[in-house]
Amino acid sequence: MSWNPALEAAFHPKVVAVVGVSADAKRNGPPAIGGANFIRSYEQLGFQGRIYPVNPKATEILGLKAYPNVSSIPEPVDLVIVSVPAHAVPGVLEDCIAANARNVHVFTAGFEETGEEEAKELGCRVRQIALRGGLCLIGPNCMGPYVPQAGIGSFDRVPRESGPVSFISQSGGHCNWFCHHGPDHGFRFSKVISFGNAYVLDSTDYLEYLAVDPETTVICMYLEGVKDGGKLLKQVREINRVKPVILWKGGLTESGSRAVASHTGSLAGQEAIWRGFFAQTGAVRVFSLEEMAESAMTFLHVRPPQGKRVAVLGAGGGSSVASADVCVYEGLEVPTLTQETQAELKKFIPLAGASIKNPLDTGLLFRNVSLLEREMELVAADPLIDMLIVMPHLDMGGRAGANQTDRLVSQLCDFSRDNPYGKPTVIVFQSFANDPWEVELRARLEVELPNKGVAVYSSLSGACRALARLFEYHRFQGELAAESRR
Repeated sequence: MSWNPALEAAFHPKVVAVVGVSADAKRNGPPAIGGANFIRSYEQLGFQGRIYPVNPKATEILGLKAYPNVSSIPEPVDLVIVSVPAHAVPGVLEDCIAANARNVHVFTAGFEETGEEEAKELGCRVRQIALRGGLCLIGPNCMGPYVPQAGIGSFDRVPRESGPVSFISQSGGHCNWFCHHGPDHGFRFSKVISFGNAYVLDSTDYLEYLAVDPETTVICMYLEGVKDGGKLLKQVREINRVKPVILWKGGLTESGSRAVASHTGSLAGQEAIWRGFFAQTGAVRVFSLEEMAESAMTFLHVRPPQGKRVAVLGAGGGSSVASADVCVYEGLEVPTLTQETQAELKKFIPLAGASIKNPLDTGLLFRNVSLLEREMELVAADPLIDMLIVMPHLDMGGRAGANQTDRLVSQLCDFSRDNPYGKPTVIVFQSFANDPWEVELRARLEVELPNKGVAVYSSLSGACRALARLFEYHRFQGELAAESRR
């Protein structure tokens, strides 16, 4: 796969033209729409290049010198953002071709996704012009690229810091959600691309770019349709060996397919075909943005498990039975601890009101960090256990005082990031009270710890799903490596 110089210029532009900025846009006015939104977003992200508004009815917009068309801009343009009514897009593209401005992001919607015949014909015309002119066209009907390092993006108040995750999405709304919630899961972004109707550049083109992007280590995708399924399969299988590909395929049900057609005008594809795609590529399949975020967090913060055998610490009473079921339903195994481990645990855990088999009903230990640490070390040392899920009872810790809670959090961080047995350890916080202190603490820790490199999940099922996917990914890659050695 080769680095695409044209996309490099689009994702790290020095000169940007914005076509379709209202002549009366106000810097301190109401929330901006259309072209003015892009200018404000670029400024919020700290864009260091030059921005040229394009409007034949203005000489200055938002304090920037305006030009009547792209051709009249006095220097080469790296990226053109088009935010004009659909019927005006062909003329703007012709102007871009004349100006030799090859990278064009068409924000404008109103083409085949409307279902109207006239709009479909207009879309065909736009596509033909772009292909004839050799344009690297992103869209139409999309939010375009968000690259924090370059200071470009179309979403309001997204992080300015870069990170190792990239996201390719046909939905701009999904990009917006993911960009805002990624930091809650302890990661930020290298490249995010909302590409809409994909008239010229499709998901496979962006994958080709990200495959060799040194800033990207995890690739997430939301797809509704794809032009070349065979190419996508080959790409993902190859890229997935080095960079995990986490993919949510939308539109596989009848209702979903109808929604896809009215969203980006894509052909959704059949469930059986996509099951085969995942089986052959080893891509990590998810079914929501929340699952995608948790999976990305897991691949970044959790070391690969050697097996699927999990110990759950902190499940209480009847919930321990439910916890075991959840683990198994999500693809993990819940073995009973060895007799040796149980014997050591009995030395300091009173059996009245507790269970030490697995899941471990030992919630009272969250009042005593020293005993909890001893329990975690014994369980992690058990040869039948490959990974740990710790479910702290925040109400238990709270009753022991703020100092004990701080020690608990510190101990969980240290053990999760670097325990002597090298076994993956993740956190699921439990709370049973509506105490404002407890609610606030949980909300803080669920964001704070992932940003310290600790995987924290909002539910046991979410933790189990993510760990099972992590194991299956590495199992699949191990099988491929074994095949290649034969």
